Amino acid sequence: MKLYMSDLYRVELHYPIDEIQNDILYYLYQPLLGTYAIGLYMTLVAEGKRMQRIVTPASLSRLISFMSMSLIDIEKNLRSLEAIGLLKTYVKRDEHCTQYIYQLQSPLSLKAFFKNQILTSLLSDSLSEDDFQKTIQYFKITLEDLHEYEEVTAKFQDVFTISHLQKKGRILKYNEDFKEKKTQDIETTYDLELLYKSLTDYQINRSKLSTEDIRYITQLATVYSVDALTLAGLVKDSMQSTGFNRDILKTNIKKYFEIDNMNQLKEVYHKQPLQYHTDGDHSPLVLHMKYLDSLTPYELLKDKQGGKEPVFHDLMIVEMLMVQLGLQPSVVNVLIEYVLGKNQNRLSKRYCEAIGASWARKNIHTAMDAYRELMDKEDLEPEENQIVQQQPIVVQAEQTDELMDLLSQLKEGQL
Repeated sequence: MKLYMSDLYRVELHYPIDEIQNDILYYLYQPLLGTYAIGLYMTLVAEGKRMQRIVTPASLSRLISFMSMSLIDIEKNLRSLEAIGLLKTYVKRDEHCTQYIYQLQSPLSLKAFFKNQILTSLLSDSLSEDDFQKTIQYFKITLEDLHEYEEVTAKFQDVFTISHLQKKGRILKYNEDFKEKKTQDIETTYDLELLYKSLTDYQINRSKLSTEDIRYITQLATVYSVDALTLAGLVKDSMQSTGFNRDILKTNIKKYFEIDNMNQLKEVYHKQPLQYHTDGDHSPLVLHMKYLDSLTPYELLKDKQGGKEPVFHDLMIVEMLMVQLGLQPSVVNVLIEYVLGKNQNRLSKRYCEAIGASWARKNIHTAMDAYRELMDKEDLEPEENQIVQQQPIVVQAEQTDELMDLLSQLKEGQL
């Protein structure tokens, strides 16, 4: 919803922010939202206190001045606060003006935050493993071991006596206007109707799953992008004689996610970026490096198999090299040719990982640099290196003769 400088706003704050909530905001929510969104939230908290006494609305230009942010950034951060469950927004329009009510929500309690699979996953992704564990440890309470102690705390009846018969005695009445915290969990949309129908198809009665179970299930499904039909099957596999097992479901969903992502190959279809293309003369070696620059690893593997579709196992190895190790396409092409030549036309995952990891550490980005690394690996003598520079190597640019042929000939002294 587009905002304008002249739009008016009021802030409703139902409960003051205490010290623990401050820590939760800064240690748990800030890594997810950023400092500007949290700063805006705290400014709205201050505005909420003021507007409890002064009910006159203010224009959004006031927020812009206080935050030193553009209207676009204000709008962006308001939406972030809404999406994470820290803010509810209501709007009223008439012919004269548009007025918003920003209803602040308290941050979730520690227990509620860490029970929420979406928020916990986002926090884990936003922090390093070490910082994530430190954050959890920060909120843990270290107490004295009371095993050898005896509790001697006074009971209420030991100190106080209530007598309603006394003249001035009175019973406290419940006041509905007491302040209380208002929290809102993050809202996600999921096709529950299809999920329930699919569970019925698997003969899983809805009564076997509590409201908390359903919330946990759909949160995990949202984190790992699992559709309702697939999710029902995973829930079925997580049912035991004692009932639904959350830990088993989480394990099953993670396994499904890993397999599903492995089937979605992307990097193997990329060509070498222009900035890493081979430069140089028209020698056969340079032409061959340029040829490897022009092919995707998928095309090279397909060519190696006479035009037939590469097997998924080989594609997965190549995808791993490019995703996990960050190797460039033509560098992977050099590695493919080398390993196939060394390993009887079989692509060995462990062999590829060992060489690929070494190249990643050395920041190898070009086909020629990868080729030179292979020359060093073969322990060529200086005289042989001179031969490489002086002797022509009979390799056609359009051919896919493997670099291993070059290396083996060099080692055997044929060139």
